[in-house]
Amino acid sequence: MKFILSFCRFCSIFLIWTIGYFFWFQKLMLGFWRFNPFDKYHWSYLKQLWQSGWTITSLREWMFLLLLFAAVPVWLTGWAILSTVEWSKWFKVILTFPLKLAKKAWEKHKKAKAQKVRPKITKRKSYKQTRPAAVRASTGRVSKQADVEKESDAKEKDKKSHDKPHKEHKEHKEHKPSKPAAEPAKKAAPKPAAEKSSSGDGSVADALRSAGYKLLSDVKIAGKAIDYVGMCADHLLLCLVDSENGDWLADEERFNDEEPLWFSESNHRISPVRVILNARDALTPMLTGSARGMEVKPMVVINQGTIINAEDMFEVWDNLKVTVCRSGAGGPDEIKALENAVSKVKAPDDAVLRDVSNLLS
Repeated sequence: MKFILSFCRFCSIFLIWTIGYFFWFQKLMLGFWRFNPFDKYHWSYLKQLWQSGWTITSLREWMFLLLLFAAVPVWLTGWAILSTVEWSKWFKVILTFPLKLAKKAWEKHKKAKAQKVRPKITKRKSYKQTRPAAVRASTGRVSKQADVEKESDAKEKDKKSHDKPHKEHKEHKEHKPSKPAAEPAKKAAPKPAAEKSSSGDGSVADALRSAGYKLLSDVKIAGKAIDYVGMCADHLLLCLVDSENGDWLADEERFNDEEPLWFSESNHRISPVRVILNARDALTPMLTGSARGMEVKPMVVINQGTIINAEDMFEVWDNLKVTVCRSGAGGPDEIKALENAVSKVKAPDDAVLRDVSNLLS
């Protein structure tokens, strides 16, 4: 069956090519030399010229003879070449071309119409392009220049206040009996959460403790100050209390390889969300003993300021897997309150308390 189809294909191509080729070949010979290759009389006249000693002298006569001798080879070569062409594919392209052209024109018209209807949106200038002066970040640290100034002032005050007592101490030192050297001070352990109440964050500690957490306060993790570390049976809670006043525009995207920043009308600071996430990433591989493998959940409590774009940031904070809630004067009201953001948990084992306390002490 396949052979028959191929044979019919070759015969069809041969028939169509032969008719077309000799039609145009006849037109060519008649147009330039007034010679009809399908007329017997013209061939007889050409034979008489050849027998009478016809001498070929002009380029026009040479071209005439060349076309006569090349007519049959070109005819057969053309048939062989056309037999190798995939005509079904070409027919498909030719038949579908008008449809594709019409579809393209319709899409172009539809796009132009949509552009006319769509309002022009002017993008607001980013706060990052007009960055104001910085204030202290949520880690409790201040700018480098402020640190130097405060340290120099403190040294001068200490020097003045201790000059006089130092002289008196030097005069009476010889009359006092010598005392044994004091034992080296032990490494300060994290303060209990109850001592934090004097700073105004006691409500945060009370809420966490009411939920069932055992708390450590004023903990430093990889140089980052964390207000509370809550321990329960199945996870640890890192809580950072943000007490910066004012209205803040939150932004959790990096800019020029810098940490994400929060902006106010005249200041900016490192995002407390980024601070608590960095602390979580640093603490997780440090856990050992019974605390190894426990989930570390980060939380930021807005205690003073107001996040003016909080509704736009809820999805971002959820994707970062960090809980942002409010307490005290923090806002806006759309942010979940601390009491509603904290769920009841089971008390931790003694082994977990011991291992985490030893690690963070």
